[in-house]
Parts: sequence; C-alpha cells; structure tokens
Amino acid sequence: MPKLRPFRALRPTSEAAPRVVALPYDVMNRQEAAAQGQDPDSYLHITRAEIDLPASVDQHADQVHEQAAANLADFIARGILIREDHPCLYLYRETWRGAAQVGIVGCAQVADYQNGIIKRHEKTLAIKEADRIKHFDRVNAHTEPVFLTYRANQEIDEITARVTKEKPLLKGETLDGTRHELWPLSAADTALAARALEALDYFYIADGHHRSASAAKVGLSRTQCLNAPWNEFLVVAVPDHDLRCLSYNRLVLDWGDTNPKQFLADLAQVVVITELGEFAPPEKPGAFSMYLGGKWYACSFHPAVIAGKELPESLDVSLLQEKVLAPLLGIKDPRISERIEFVGGIRGDGELKAAVDAGAACAFYMYPTQIDQVLEVADAGKIMPPKSTWFEPKLGSGLFAHPLWG
Repeated sequence: MPKLRPFRALRPTSEAAPRVVALPYDVMNRQEAAAQGQDPDSYLHITRAEIDLPASVDQHADQVHEQAAANLADFIARGILIREDHPCLYLYRETWRGAAQVGIVGCAQVADYQNGIIKRHEKTLAIKEADRIKHFDRVNAHTEPVFLTYRANQEIDEITARVTKEKPLLKGETLDGTRHELWPLSAADTALAARALEALDYFYIADGHHRSASAAKVGLSRTQCLNAPWNEFLVVAVPDHDLRCLSYNRLVLDWGDTNPKQFLADLAQVVVITELGEFAPPEKPGAFSMYLGGKWYACSFHPAVIAGKELPESLDVSLLQEKVLAPLLGIKDPRISERIEFVGGIRGDGELKAAVDAGAACAFYMYPTQIDQVLEVADAGKIMPPKSTWFEPKLGSGLFAHPLWG
C-alpha cells in the first residue's frame, strides 16, 4: 500500500504566485530559461540558477547549486516564499488547452520507492542523477515534484470534484498557457484522501525517474532517523484517466555509414513507405511518419515485424529502435548516442522539419505510447526504451516545495 503523507509546504504568497510559477527545469534550454526568468521572482532562479551566472559557468557546476541555495534563501527572506503552518495535502489542477488534470500533492516514501510499491518503467542516467542529487542536497529541499499516476479511485475523484469548486489558494499561468491552481485540503479531507490512496496497490512514475532516484539517494545518504523529512520526497499523484500522452519523436543528426538512397531501400524491407503531400501524424500503433529530403512519408511496419511481440518489445519506439535505428542507422544505444535527439510532441512537426531542412539526416514522428501500456510494462517489472513517453501538461514549478530542514 503506497503512502502519501501531508507536509508543511514552502509556497509563494497568493500575491506572488503568478510571478513565481514557472515551467519545469528540464523542458527548456539555458537561453529559454534566461528569457523566461527575467522576473526576479520567477522560480527559475531556483531551479535554473545558472541564469544568474556568467555563460562561462557550466549549468551542472557546483556553483549553480550554491546559487540556487542562495536564491531560495533570498525568496524566503523577501517573503516571496512562506512556510505552511501545519502539514496538509493539496489538490493541484492544471488546465491546458481546455482540459484539466488534477493531482494530489504530498510526500511519498523513499522506502516505497526502494521496495517497488512506487513502480518505474525507465532506466536513469548516472550523470543526470548526480546533478539532481547535488541540487536537492545543497538547496536542502525538493524543489520540484515527481509526477506519479495511479489507477483512478472513486473516493479521490469525489474529493477532487467537491474541493475544486471552491476558490483556489494559489493560481498562476505559465508561458505555455497552462493555468495552475492549488487548494489545501482540510484536516478531514487530508485524512480521507490519505486513507483512500493507501488502499491502492501501487503508484507509478509517469515522469521524474531521475528526480525520484536522486531524492531517494539523498535521503539514504543522510542520518537515518524516524520521521526525518529526507525519508520522503515531493510528488503529485494524478489518476490515470487524467493523463494525456503525446508522441516522443526522434531526430537523427547524420547518416553515419549509410546514405538517404540506401536507407530508403533498407527501410522498405521493414515498413511500407508511402509518400505524403504534407505532414500527417500516424493514426494508429505500428506506424510512424518520417521526414527525409524535404518530404514527409507515412510508414507502417510489415505484419511480420510485429507478429508475436509483447510489451515492451511491441511498442512503436521499441520497434523503431530494434528494426530501424540500430541496424539501418547504427544508433545502437540511444541513451548515450550523440547522433540522435529526442523531441517532445508538444513541439509539433515543425521543429522536426526545420532541423532536417537545416542539415539533420531524418526525423521520425511517433504514435503516442498509451498510459495503459506504461502501467502494464511497470506491472511486469520491465523497462521501456528511453524517451518512450511525453505527458502534457508538465507539472509546473514553484507553487510548492518540500524543505528538508524539518
């Protein structure tokens, strides 16, 4: 039974919240972060503190995390961020393109992460873990949440429907047009929600494998004592029926040992290729769209390629890796290859086209991985290929943090 504990959040005042709330740290590059963090109260000064340092300072340098800690202290000293008087859970609603996603904000347990009650579906990279470990440890807070999901629960849905009719405590809007709202739950609703969630079998990581792994390692590195705040980490748990999966696309930067003509001939042995007059997304699993040489193509795997495969090998991203990227383009391990980039579906087809027109080799626009596939893979204890899922909206940053100082 997974546990979700109430906590004393560090949060902005209602007046400051619209200036503080920001997009998460990992959906933008340094230049975009600097452009979006021009307001001195933007939370990006904490999550992307390199924007306050010379461009010569590497964004993963220790100096960046020292700056983040100083900026957090400054936000508290100026009264931009305040500490909640008592522990509680929260409801957090994001409204994106007219649709709402509502999750419960609280603290999950490092022990649940270790023993598999919080299930994973991706591997992590040590270099990315190390960066988040340094950030959480030096700032002494979980500054951004892990995005969890669970199989929807009627009791939680009823609490959500009732509480979100009230006026939110905090609200703001990020530059992508997503509206963010936060409601603290009463003591009675906090207890009710916690009990309902403990009746679940598992939580599942939707997004934030590196944040959860890093938070767990920070907790385990510190003195082990009962009820220490580092035994927990900040999460937002969203029911599976609220999640929206977009495609996670692939951009191949060069041809390696092949060329466009040879690649198309080899690809025809794996997929049916149809030239398109203009871009069209794949309409079903087993298909993808490809941009190459100024043209879009519709591609569908031959039935023999798909036959007999089970999850996760049957995922389109798995088939593309096994049948196209590795054997035809020489990209054996996409987790470490410098010849491939991953482009979230939120950026659309235009960014893929522009990159290829500017000199990249080719691009693949994928059919989205579905949430039920994610849960099935996690339940089987298996691992998806890297960059299999892209959820929208992303969890915002700045409306709540979890201090590790008690």
